[in-house]
Amino acid sequence: MPKNKHNQATLIETTPEDNLEKDTKDHDPEKSDKPSTDSKKPSKRLIFSLITIALFLCIITGTFLLLFSKKPEAKEGAEHQLTEVESTPFYFYDNLTGEVISHSGIQYDEHGEKIIEADGSTRKLSVKEAEQMAKNANEQPIYCIQIPNGLDGARPQVGLHRASIVFEAIAEVGITRFAAIFKNPVGAQAIGPIRSLRLYHLEWDIPFDCTIVHAGGADDALAAVRKYRHISESVNYMWRNYGQWSGGAYLGYAAPNNLFTSGPLLATFLENTARGSFSKPKSFARLTKDESDAQKKEIEESQIKKDEKQTDSPDQTQNKTSSEPKKLASNIHIRFNHQQGFNVNYAYSKNTNTYFRSYANGETHLSYTCENVPAKPSPKRDCNQPYQINPDVVIVMRVKERTSPLDGYHEDITTIGSGQVSIFQNGTVFEGTWHKANRESQISFKTTTGEEIKLKPGRTWISAIPDSYGKLSYE
Repeated sequence: MPKNKHNQATLIETTPEDNLEKDTKDHDPEKSDKPSTDSKKPSKRLIFSLITIALFLCIITGTFLLLFSKKPEAKEGAEHQLTEVESTPFYFYDNLTGEVISHSGIQYDEHGEKIIEADGSTRKLSVKEAEQMAKNANEQPIYCIQIPNGLDGARPQVGLHRASIVFEAIAEVGITRFAAIFKNPVGAQAIGPIRSLRLYHLEWDIPFDCTIVHAGGADDALAAVRKYRHISESVNYMWRNYGQWSGGAYLGYAAPNNLFTSGPLLATFLENTARGSFSKPKSFARLTKDESDAQKKEIEESQIKKDEKQTDSPDQTQNKTSSEPKKLASNIHIRFNHQQGFNVNYAYSKNTNTYFRSYANGETHLSYTCENVPAKPSPKRDCNQPYQINPDVVIVMRVKERTSPLDGYHEDITTIGSGQVSIFQNGTVFEGTWHKANRESQISFKTTTGEEIKLKPGRTWISAIPDSYGKLSYE
């Protein structure tokens, strides 16, 4: 059996010869009276043992100090980064659009000029200040407002172009309707018109943790919305706009497309109902601004190569990932049905990197901005000239759709499950699939190989077309 190493290091072994020598010395009278010089010298084994013990104690002490000594607290990564490299800002993003809403370091105005304080110094924000600013913005309440799109006086809508996200689908007999998601539109003195709720719009709204704003609704939608925060046809928080005649033209909206609300009225609703004013939305996966800029640059460079009739080598083709854009798309044509007044065209603008929206019948899709005007305005009379709607991202989802067997009038749309999707951003298109697991979960987008598709930051419009007869084309 091998000897224990610790015993070898701490014990001095004896042999029979050693014992015999000791006994002989004890009985030798000549040697017993002489002082022994050998006995004064420590043995080599004893020295080795003492050194080993000392080393062992040093190791134990060092380990104890490393484990139990108090370490200085590390600075937060972003704050430390700002301290070390003040020219490198730390960004914070909007939880709906993914746009930058604050950043540390030097602050700039909308024209890209440095903001100068009253004392002549350049305005700067620490990471904590920028983070708090973003936190305040992202805790603002969110509203999901049902807005009509009929040819019976619903256009131009009011405030629709300010929505962060808009879902578009057929409501009944080929007429489309919007579920528009707004983040605390406190400056908007009018938003609308407001119409009835559909169950599929509700299922798209719920993940945004929003207050649902509507005017009645289909029976299944009204039964489902009761468990969520909502407001419907309230005289305290909405009003009817009747407009007036001027120069032979009616400057107003006619029923049922004349119910409106405003940012201040919605804020009052939340205060009075004491149901909480903060929202925690589940939003879409987004690219950062830098990632989106890089994607756009890559697309532009690939177009230059295409124009020069250059092709990739086999090695370059193999190195490409499935998430890279496959096609360029400057003009998009969305067909809901045979009614040209509801079929949509988008034209991509390279200058703004957005998609300008119009209808197949030639009508430009406009929206009024009612800001810095008196409360409860008449939009066509009191508000600014309408803007053409131009989202940053356009998405077309194919969905299972049928006319409801309950009334033979309203549409039933399947929102839970998956289907084909085309995503247009930065002048290109990504083909893949959309996925939604349940009513509370948010929609996700994936390529045909299963990679997540992240959206460009900005306002996003989503059209849900019937998979059986809806059509999409682009060039």
